[in-house]
Order: sequence, then structure tokens, then C-alpha cells
Amino acid sequence: MSEPLQGWHEFYFLVGTSAAALTGLMFVVVSINPENIGRRPASGTRGFVTPTMVFFTTAFLVSALLLAPGLPQRSLAVLLMATGIGGILYMLWTRVHYHWRHGFPDQAPTRDAEDLVFFVSLPYVSYALLCLAALGLWLEKGYGAPTLAVATMLLVVTGIHNAWDLVIWMAQRRKPEKTHK
Repeated sequence: MSEPLQGWHEFYFLVGTSAAALTGLMFVVVSINPENIGRRPASGTRGFVTPTMVFFTTAFLVSALLLAPGLPQRSLAVLLMATGIGGILYMLWTRVHYHWRHGFPDQAPTRDAEDLVFFVSLPYVSYALLCLAALGLWLEKGYGAPTLAVATMLLVVTGIHNAWDLVIWMAQRRKPEKTHK
């Protein structure tokens, strides 16, 4: 870890561990009621469930890169820039904004402001901040490390919110169990 990032070791250890644990919990949540996820159109799953996993794994990846011993700061900057650009391209590929505006084949659009913020806006902002942080680290500017921390935490917080939305959505669609008398 380079000199400007030395003080961030424990932060990235905590964030990376949390992101990994949250990724595992997402597997548990989806496996509890897989029929709800299975009934969603592929675009719905790709547009809302999978990105939540991507947010957590991106935070985990960033943390792992920061904790990798001996990684030169410029190499780190290149990898972080690639991750940020990849995240933006992923968001474009999943067409989340389109689905927010137009809905899915089996569901009308909600155009809920909260969904716009957490499923569309904050992920784009997070990945843009990741690119900005990478640029700051490349240029050895003081804003690189704190911007990277904000981007990483924003991905985790967005993922937590969206995972909670998924749990609520699954609970609302869960069929009551039949009791035999």
C-alpha cells in the first residue's frame, strides 16, 4: 500500500470484510425464496438483483486491491479506473434507467424517486467517483484516497438499501404456507 493510502488499511479491511459477508447474505436471501427470483424476467433480475451483488463485489474488489501488498500506486490507479469504467458500462448494459422509466414486460414502471436514487443515480455516482479517485491516485493528488473511500462506502450503502428492498419485495410476494388439518 502506497504512502497516501497507509492510513486507510483498517478501513478497507473492514469494508472488504463487510462487502464479502453481505455478498454471502445475498446468496442466502435469494436461496430462501428462489421462485420469486426465477419468475422475474431475465431483464428484471439483471436490472435489479444482480447489480446489488455487483455493488458488494466491487467494494470487495476495491478493498482487496487496496490491501494487496506491493501494488504500485499507478498500477492501483489503472485497476481502479478500469473497475469504475467497467461499473458504468455494466450499468448501461443492464439498462436500469430504461427499466425504471418503462418497467418490465410483466410490470408497469413505478417511477419511484427512491428507486431512481438507489438503483440508478447512486450507482453511477459511485462508479464516477471511483474513476475520479483513480485519477487522483494517478496524479498523486490529495483527493484520491478520500474520494475512493466515499465511492466504496457509497457502493456498500447502496447495496444494503437495494438488498433490503429485495427482501421486502420477496416477502410481499411470498405465498402463505398451506396448513393441513
